[in-house]
Amino acid sequence: MKKTCSDCRASFEAKVEDLEEGDALTCPECNLEYTIVADKKGKLKLIESKALEMEDSDDEESEEAEEDFEEGSE
Repeated sequence: MKKTCSDCRASFEAKVEDLEEGDALTCPECNLEYTIVADKKGKLKLIESKALEMEDSDDEESEEAEEDFEEGSE
C-alpha cells in the first residue's frame, strides 16, 4: 500500500500484508507515527497515531461525562 504522509507529503510504501492491526509505522522522512487499523469491512489501513489517540480520549471523556450525569441524577 502506498501512503502519502499527511505532515511532510513524502510518499512511502507500507507492506500491510506483513502487519497486524495495532502495529505502528513511521514516515521515513518526518517520523510521524501511523497505526494499522481495520475498517468496518476488515480492510487494514493506516491512521495517524495522534488522530487515533484523540478519538480514544474523546471516547473516554464522553464516558466520564455520562458517569457524572448518572451520579448526579440520583
